[in-house]
Amino acid sequence: MSLIRLSMVAGVALYIGLFMVQSAYMASILYAAIIGSLILIGLASRLFTSNKEQAKKYEMILIWCSLLTFAIYGILYAGGVI
Repeated sequence: MSLIRLSMVAGVALYIGLFMVQSAYMASILYAAIIGSLILIGLASRLFTSNKEQAKKYEMILIWCSLLTFAIYGILYAGGVI
């Protein structure tokens, strides 16, 4: 497994952990956490395809999802929503 794929899988695991911790504190976001986790798992599973171009596309999608999720979390936390 390449270092990029390993870091992507580790990032997905980290974000799923964050989703679950936040849903434990606020039960109202449980469904959003489950949906977000399933989306990330679906995207991460596409990293292990044999087609290099397709794998590269999903790596970029996961990188942007990770960045946007972090940014949205920071904005919501700073705004007092979370």
